[in-house]
Amino acid sequence: MAKHPKYINPATDFGFKKIFKDEEITRGFLNALMKKFNPEIHIAKVDITDGEADDSNKNSRRVVYDVHCVTDTEEEFIIEMQNDSQEFFAERIVYYLARSASRQQEKGLVEYTDENGEIKKKPWDYRLKNIYGVFFMNFEDTAHPQALSHFALMETTKHYKDSDVFQYWKIQMPFYRRMKESDCKNDLDKWIFNLSNMQEMETTLSFTNEIPLFMRLGKIASYSNLSTKQQIQYDDSYHNYMCYLGQMDYKLKQGIKIGKEEGRAEEKISMARIMKSSGEPVDKIVKYTGLTEEEINNL
Repeated sequence: MAKHPKYINPATDFGFKKIFKDEEITRGFLNALMKKFNPEIHIAKVDITDGEADDSNKNSRRVVYDVHCVTDTEEEFIIEMQNDSQEFFAERIVYYLARSASRQQEKGLVEYTDENGEIKKKPWDYRLKNIYGVFFMNFEDTAHPQALSHFALMETTKHYKDSDVFQYWKIQMPFYRRMKESDCKNDLDKWIFNLSNMQEMETTLSFTNEIPLFMRLGKIASYSNLSTKQQIQYDDSYHNYMCYLGQMDYKLKQGIKIGKEEGRAEEKISMARIMKSSGEPVDKIVKYTGLTEEEINNL
């Protein structure tokens, strides 16, 4: 029987939820994120909800896993694992964040306390709690190769934020898999390094002496610490994940094969056009290109 890796894979549905449904782990990760990008915010508590309550991705469960949480500082976070690139990925992120904003709309009048301490009511004034998206990408964006990128509503010439309400981060995990421990410059790097590489680690997680919370992460992510039922659930989730990767690899190889065939066909058509424009007889064009007489006449 094949030996299981020491740690579960965060790129699986089970692995991702097992890790990010733990409030201490999620709070620690988000504080490392805020420490780098907005150190004024320190999160003391998070309330986690399962993103599957929102069925927008129910047809792509092997591709996208997500967890939602709200902090004591009234920030809302969407943490997501994306296993494959897709068209309009950025647009889907914007839609996802905007839909979370729309759910904050107050119905009717909003209660507030005036300067005299009296409770009064007024129409909702579009005050929104900040909504942040953290998108782990288990693939490399070849158009924009960047380990960690931060996006916000920003003026394009003077580069100031017009609003803090929408912000999101893209984390391209392959970059962190190529890194060494010495490449990690801050706590956030160390968090992402461990999350990106733990499925290959055979001993204690890296940087445990510096960030004690990684001891808890290691215990939660340890395959041997799972119950028998959880091991079965993880094995099933990992099997689905590997099947999905296999399907993607097959489609890629088929695409390359088809692309080569289409390329050869285009070469034949291009040659036929040149020969035809040069006045070469059709039978000769047929002989040299392999195209039919009908195909050549239709060029």
